[in-house]
Amino acid sequence: MSNIQLDIWRGEWGLASIDLECLKVLTYMKFIGVPVKVHEANNPYFAPKGRLPVMRDGRHVLTTFEEVVDHLKSLHYSTDVHLNTNQAAEASAFTQYLREKLYPAYEYAWWVDEKNYTELTRPAYAKVLRIPFNFYYPGKYQNVAKEMIDALYGEHSDLKEIEKTIYQEAEKCLATLSDRLGESEYFFGNRPSSFDAIVFAYLAPLVKAPFPNSTLSNHVKSIPNLTRFVARINQKNFRQVTDEYNLQNSKKQSTGTQADRAAANFPNQTRNKILAAIFAAFAMTGYAFASGMFQRLSTWSWERTLLLNKYRIVKKHLEKMKRLRVEREQEKKTT
Repeated sequence: MSNIQLDIWRGEWGLASIDLECLKVLTYMKFIGVPVKVHEANNPYFAPKGRLPVMRDGRHVLTTFEEVVDHLKSLHYSTDVHLNTNQAAEASAFTQYLREKLYPAYEYAWWVDEKNYTELTRPAYAKVLRIPFNFYYPGKYQNVAKEMIDALYGEHSDLKEIEKTIYQEAEKCLATLSDRLGESEYFFGNRPSSFDAIVFAYLAPLVKAPFPNSTLSNHVKSIPNLTRFVARINQKNFRQVTDEYNLQNSKKQSTGTQADRAAANFPNQTRNKILAAIFAAFAMTGYAFASGMFQRLSTWSWERTLLLNKYRIVKKHLEKMKRLRVEREQEKKTT
């Protein structure tokens, strides 16, 4: 157990990691107190599946939250031993509910909303990644998110309508979460579970990241028991991260740093963009042949749902075309 290593995206804004999946795994491991060496990676290029997090325990290499939970459970590390059968079933159902209703809104806020992507998400990832990967990965992740949103809500032609629909569903989900939590410290009693780690990973970035378009973020912040939930877990498990961020932030506000100025000028560095793009093209082409990296970054548990949505959208358009053709034929007959 002393040799466990966890590779994650580094943190920002007082978060232990800027990535949802990394934050899930890291929070869960904090809950169970498993000894682990955390490594803030700055490049998923060499990761087993081209993504983070990655947990290594001897010969075991795990890349998803579910894999990590199952592996640690096999080693008798678990936060869910206090859950009865009904609670375990409820936690599983809520987890799927979050995936279907809150995750699309989370991805939309991070990657699809152009203002958030341009001013917050892309600079944050570009700051973490090395050249030339800082020109490649943010755009790749944005495309993956856009494909998901299009598959789920492609019947809507107006992006504002999609945003409204997504956020309305997310708000209902958050209201349900708030009702379930009530005044309890955790969702299932006075001890944290894997579900608490999942919820924290969703909510903490929405609370802490300074979104330019803060529609979803503001809604989370307006729910007192959920914001207290985030603050409690952060205080108990990531206080050092928060303290370091506050200290650094105060220094930046007074003097600024050369790195921050370089990051601020990042979008205007045309020469670097051209050179990096050329290098990235060669690097990514070679890697594509080696590992199929240009395939979709990840698979979702609801892939079948996405396919059904695509089929439904196509079917809807075909039916519309058929209806218009029938109407035209009827008009010809009447004339």
